[in-house]
Amino acid sequence: MTLVIGALLQGRYRVQRQLGGGGMGKVYLAEDTRLSGRLCAIKAMSPAQLAPQDRNWAIQAFKQEAQLLATLRHPGLAAVNDFFPEGGDWYLVMEFVEGESLEERLRRMPGGRLSSQEALSITRQLCDVLEYLHSCSPPIIFRDLKPSNVMLMPNGQVKLVDFGIARFFKQGQTRDTLNMGTPGYAAPEQYGGMGQSDPRTDVYSLGVVLYRMVTGYDPAEAITPFSLPPTESLVSDIPRNVAEVISRSKQLQPGLRYSSVLEMRQALFSPTKVLPPARGRRVAQPPRPSVSRQPPSGGRGVGKGVWIGLGLAGVMLVSCAVVVLLYAAGILRLPSKAMVTVPPTTVDISPTPVTAEASQGGGVEKATATLEPLTPTPVPPSVTPQIATPTPVPSPVSPLIAYVTGNVGATDIYVVEADGRSPRCVTCRRCDEAEPGWFPGGGAIVFQSDCGGSYDIWRVAVDGRDPVQITRTSQVDEREPDCSPDGKEIVYRANAAGSARNADSELMILRISDGSTRKLGERGRAPAWSPDGKQVAFMSERSGGWEIYVYDLAARATTRLTNCSANCRWPAWSPDGKYVAYHTTTGANSTTAEAIWYAPVTGGRAIRFVSGENAGRPSWSASGWVVFNSNRGIEAVREDGSTRRTVIVGDQNWAPVWAE
Repeated sequence: MTLVIGALLQGRYRVQRQLGGGGMGKVYLAEDTRLSGRLCAIKAMSPAQLAPQDRNWAIQAFKQEAQLLATLRHPGLAAVNDFFPEGGDWYLVMEFVEGESLEERLRRMPGGRLSSQEALSITRQLCDVLEYLHSCSPPIIFRDLKPSNVMLMPNGQVKLVDFGIARFFKQGQTRDTLNMGTPGYAAPEQYGGMGQSDPRTDVYSLGVVLYRMVTGYDPAEAITPFSLPPTESLVSDIPRNVAEVISRSKQLQPGLRYSSVLEMRQALFSPTKVLPPARGRRVAQPPRPSVSRQPPSGGRGVGKGVWIGLGLAGVMLVSCAVVVLLYAAGILRLPSKAMVTVPPTTVDISPTPVTAEASQGGGVEKATATLEPLTPTPVPPSVTPQIATPTPVPSPVSPLIAYVTGNVGATDIYVVEADGRSPRCVTCRRCDEAEPGWFPGGGAIVFQSDCGGSYDIWRVAVDGRDPVQITRTSQVDEREPDCSPDGKEIVYRANAAGSARNADSELMILRISDGSTRKLGERGRAPAWSPDGKQVAFMSERSGGWEIYVYDLAARATTRLTNCSANCRWPAWSPDGKYVAYHTTTGANSTTAEAIWYAPVTGGRAIRFVSGENAGRPSWSASGWVVFNSNRGIEAVREDGSTRRTVIVGDQNWAPVWAE
């Protein structure tokens, strides 16, 4: 059945032309007449044109595709707007986005192959969407990854289409009910005898797609199934690690492949492949911007809507309103712009040991293990905090992001799922509640609040239950808490109540079990535990501008990590403890965030991997994402600088922190 041009479906969708077609139906471009000028893609399936024995199966598969897509939210997937039967046929309505399939791109390229740079850019985005599918409960296995099901948008965005044979992983099932897939790209287990398909099935197909992109060899043309020539026998300019990843991904036995797409991604895009080894050179400074913006008095210090050292964001661009055309065969004959991957800007940077005394004129000296702590500026004596026994709280089902909403001095703390779903307020009292951090396990949040008069450290369950005041010191403001990895201590900064909130303050450690406190022996702001609990990173303006420092608790020695012409602020550790992320500002006299960097703790070169929209205040997740705040709201980006997305829209949202 072919729809007539001008036909009106459901009294709403007017057909303009056919875009493509395949074994599971045809795809049409149509206008939504209820929203004048809005185009949509309609996939049509006519059971009458199928063999009688295939009709029931085809209808069920078509319904499954619609129901499956309706539950998914990801920038790399199609969004379903409508689904209905009419005249004995079935229709699936989605938003329309211009683009071309990867199959078409390859066919028009010399040698049928892409550059390694472009192939890896596409692969990175496919990893992202497959990780999302595999993280669903139960996991969704795509099972038909091939170039014709990968759409390339003019802006470089990759979209995965055609979920006709995707399926849920069924725990305990020994094999797939149906043996389906595209010869050349389908894994051996999709043909029976090797167990049911699981995430490793998609790992196989992704490896073959990458193989096709970098070699130009079409596995569908292979005479012997699953027998592909070695990568190096076809081309010689493929990076060695890429060839190794391809080889392991397309192993016939699932147990010999990567166990997950995440593991495969890490082999391709590990940050250690970006950063050179430590060389111990003196620090070169990030370039000073030509424009310096002053923060408004009393504000967050980053201009309208981007507050003092804003940072981190979490996982997807919800408001782009650009979703993919779903094709049965994934074919769309429309032009597309070439994609360009820009390598990250690098800056030489080596940690410089300093004494606990403030450096004068930029001079530094090597610290020793017997270093005496800095004598702090006197503050009122601390009162031993009163500790309340916390109520047990459940761990979150999926990764969460805590963040702050509102203007400085009148803020609340929200929690949202990593994909931007279900934002909810967990501290919404009539006082200032800010600077969230996570207890290990993600079941509770530590934060600062003036609900008790002065600023104190509080704890609240992730569902907002049972807020507990941990410290009670009316003469001291205790701010910017961070819980140790073992959950036994909290590091924070303390200054006289009502004094300058943005200046260096005494850094303190509180033992939760008995409420005892001790001085770290340093002054600064934003202390952050290293993942092993042996070091604390913090920022300080002791040298005249804000810099990042690392304090070794065992050696009682401090290392200055940065030497920035623009201020370096708000440190955050990488999950492996090898790097510290931070942001620089728009100028030496500004606290407006400008770009996010990370530097190796042991020395080497700093990498600038996020810039634009006043990106700042990062937080690094165990899964390789960095969340931060910007003029757009809460954003997230891969640690290699790719796949930047908005999680929560609005510049009144800031200071995000991963629960991982």
